[in-house]
Amino acid sequence: MFHSPRTLRRSSAAAIIATIALTASFVIAGASTINAQSNNKGLVGSWLETVTFPPELGWPQVKSLVSYHHDGTMVASDQGGVTAEPPTVYSSGHGVWKHLNQRTSAYSVLYMLSDLSGNLTGYLKVRGVFSVSQSGNEYDGTSFAELLDADSKVLFSVEVTNTAQRIKLELP
Repeated sequence: MFHSPRTLRRSSAAAIIATIALTASFVIAGASTINAQSNNKGLVGSWLETVTFPPELGWPQVKSLVSYHHDGTMVASDQGGVTAEPPTVYSSGHGVWKHLNQRTSAYSVLYMLSDLSGNLTGYLKVRGVFSVSQSGNEYDGTSFAELLDADSKVLFSVEVTNTAQRIKLELP
C-alpha cells in the first residue's frame, strides 16, 4: 500500500508521541516502584539473613538470601546447599508468609533434601516469627526447624535466631 509523505510524517509523529508517552509512564511507574521500595517498612523485599544456632550445638552461623513477595509467597536460598556428611543437596526453600500485626510477620518454608544421585531423602521445614525494625531495613526473630525423613517423620528439631538486613537498590 502506498502512503504519501504527509501520511508518513503524521504516522511517524504519532509513533514518536506514543513512544514518549509510553516511556514517560514507565519512568513514572519505575520511580514509584523505587520510591515504594525505599519507603517499605514491611517484610516484602529481599534480605540477607543470618541464622544463629544454639551455642551448645557448636554450629557456625549460616547466611541465607530470602525474598518475601506481595502475594504472601517466599523463596529462600541458604549458604552451603550441599553437605558432606551425609552427602546431601538442599533445594531452595519455598513457602508462605503472613503479616500478623504492626511490624510482625510469620512464615513457613519447605526445602527438599536429596542424595548426590538426586533421590529424595527428606525435607527441612522451618517456621518462625519476625519483627521488622522501625527503619524497615532490619528484622529479627526466632524460627523452629525440623529435619524430616522422606516419609515426613521428624528426625531432629532446633530453635534458631534470625537477623536480617534488607537488600537495597544500589545504582551503578
